[in-house]
Amino acid sequence: MHKYLIACFSKSGRTKRTAEYISQELNAPIHEITTEKVYPNSYVMTILESRKEFKKNEKPALTSKPVENLAEYDRIIIGFPVWFFTCPMAVVSFLEQNDFTGKEIYPFCTSGGSNCDKAAAKIREICKGANVHDGIKANSIDKSKLSEWLKD
Repeated sequence: MHKYLIACFSKSGRTKRTAEYISQELNAPIHEITTEKVYPNSYVMTILESRKEFKKNEKPALTSKPVENLAEYDRIIIGFPVWFFTCPMAVVSFLEQNDFTGKEIYPFCTSGGSNCDKAAAKIREICKGANVHDGIKANSIDKSKLSEWLKD
């Protein structure tokens, strides 16, 4: 039996709601990724701010702590909104803050248009010792889609 941890970064609450659904289905805890930086309320202003982070390779400081009991989990589900076709720099900060060697990582995203492909590639680049699976766009997810994605 696999032991799951769901980690998520959510600016608007959409990704967090998806993480909460997955958490309930898998009976797994959620580790919320939070930043010291407060992003603007406006979507457009947030995109401009995140674009600046990407261009400068600026990783925001996290207020969330590293996962203390990461060794207990064999599968890590990481959720985030897609910013510039990939995961936000806050997720990069989180990935670099923890050692995922030997873990199975399953990324999911919420997005108005983009999928998870570039984000999964970025996560593979950062988490070299982990097995990073293809991600899914999870704007709407149900038990069937979740089971298919996480199948052994």
